[in-house]
Amino acid sequence: MNAASPLNRPRGPGRVQFLLLAVLFFTPFIGAWLLYFYYPQHRPTGTTNYGELVSPVRELPAWSWLKPDGSSVTTEELRNKWTLLQLASGGCDDACAQRVLLSRQLRTALAANRDLVQRVLLTDDAAALAGLQQRLGAEHPDLMLRAASIDTRFFGPREAGALYLIDPFGNYMMVYPDRGTQEDFKGMQKDFKRLLKQSQS
Repeated sequence: MNAASPLNRPRGPGRVQFLLLAVLFFTPFIGAWLLYFYYPQHRPTGTTNYGELVSPVRELPAWSWLKPDGSSVTTEELRNKWTLLQLASGGCDDACAQRVLLSRQLRTALAANRDLVQRVLLTDDAAALAGLQQRLGAEHPDLMLRAASIDTRFFGPREAGALYLIDPFGNYMMVYPDRGTQEDFKGMQKDFKRLLKQSQS
């Protein structure tokens, strides 16, 4: 018989359909890759996080932090937890103290996950350190302190009251400008719950 074998039948239309399906399948991936690496100016700007992401992330310097009980801890030892860092000018005025209180309330609101978050305060006045330790230690026994020059190249020209988030690897990766206590509490609590859930999954 001269009937054509199935292996010899024309495959043109089938091949075209296969290529079209492949193009439809891979186009979104290729488009996303090009957008991310070659056309970052066209990335979507809408985000779900309340804080402002820092790009690129920056590693926290190898400092030593003072605990209220007088002992010290290194930046390396701060790792494996999320760290909320606050900058203070001098001895931490009333507005600064309100932000310290906000960070404590935020940590408390995390309930069972509160031990995954720690708080540190960096002042630019070494002479004020002992006074800060005495004044804040009683109400904030978990707050760690350090006196050092505040490098604006690292933290950026941020407004007073900004809070900085350090990831468990020691990288400064998000900043929270002062938008008001109630708004900040709700927004930051939402961010922290999402971050802690993702880091534990």
